[in-house]
Amino acid sequence: MKKLILAATTLLATTTSATAITISAGIGGWNQNPSGWIEYRENGLITTETHVDVESDLHISDKTKASGWFLIEGIPILPDIRVQYTPMKFSGRGIVSKEFSFGNITVRANDLVESELEANQIDVTLYYGVPFLGTLTAGKLNLNAGINVKVIDGYAKVRDLTRGIEESKSATIPVPMLHLAGSIKPIDSISFEFSGNWIGYSGSQFYETVGELKVFPAKHLFIGTGYRYQRLKIDDISDVSSDLKIKGFFAEAGFLF
Repeated sequence: MKKLILAATTLLATTTSATAITISAGIGGWNQNPSGWIEYRENGLITTETHVDVESDLHISDKTKASGWFLIEGIPILPDIRVQYTPMKFSGRGIVSKEFSFGNITVRANDLVESELEANQIDVTLYYGVPFLGTLTAGKLNLNAGINVKVIDGYAKVRDLTRGIEESKSATIPVPMLHLAGSIKPIDSISFEFSGNWIGYSGSQFYETVGELKVFPAKHLFIGTGYRYQRLKIDDISDVSSDLKIKGFFAEAGFLF
């Protein structure tokens, strides 16, 4: 009987330890460098250029924006969950070098334009870790796989100041993606982490990759720096097409317990 009680106690302790719930969160800044083009066509008879370059036509440049996330791991049976909010808002002003159409307006070469571009994002990621990998590697290697749902709240506006006309378009696009992530922790105070999300369908393609170096200066604190890259290729969703790339370095700090 004593042996049975001891075995049951040991099993319960092991199970509780293995399923310990971990909560972590971080906040930081990402230097967002946009490039590529957008297109908004309401009239199929438009014959002028409709690909609008965000740099040379809209004069949009880098912005650094704050972003934040939280993560809950270790809930029995249920997948781990990570939620992240990433604001993106750019603006520009300058002289147009070529004629182009955006929605129902046509902007002529040498006109002065103001522009706004937004692609605010909420990511919800559900994933499971590869069983026993962390245990077999003494916590030095972890690999996770699951799904990521990215909701993009997009908005674009072009205002021709020379002729007093403007056009705008907004669209909310939910994007389910495959998710893969992992980490390598050679020592307790340093971790190399990576993640990627991807999906492609009907001419559209969305993917992003993140690589980060994390340092743990104290037991429940971390600081990190890395690089984040996104491609948002849209093929005629709600009259909008695009091939946008947003990339740049980021830094963050946070806690875990």
